[in-house]
Amino acid sequence: MERAGRERVKAGWLSQVLTDIHFWVPVTVLLGGLLLLSLMR
Repeated sequence: MERAGRERVKAGWLSQVLTDIHFWVPVTVLLGGLLLLSLMR
């Protein structure tokens, strides 16, 4: 019973991270900056 609860909490945390705009904006900016840096070389 406790194991199923932990899995549910883990899945909930993962879905919250993947749907959170505050996670994706910095990731997008970071990847865009790395792409721009590689193109400038």
